[in-house]
Amino acid sequence: MDKFEEKLNEISHMSDEDKDGSLEELKGECICALCPTYNACSENANELLFCVIGKSESCIKDDMGCICPSCPVALEYEIGVIYNLYCILDSELKQRK
Repeated sequence: MDKFEEKLNEISHMSDEDKDGSLEELKGECICALCPTYNACSENANELLFCVIGKSESCIKDDMGCICPSCPVALEYEIGVIYNLYCILDSELKQRK
């Protein structure tokens, strides 16, 4: 199990309140909103942390460039190099499968 899987496993065993807090903390480090692919629809829907939560449900359709590998979350958990463009393709774990 790598660092990313360990973090997700840790989060999955938390209470709902603690899980929400942990995800909000990760969202605070997230740079999705700075990405050229991120758009006003995603901003209005408060979509962030695609590497964990998964792809945009209806907002993001076009790849305008990807900054996932430079995200502090990706760097900390050693993801984003092999799999990325999470907002369109899906979360790290889903892309691994």
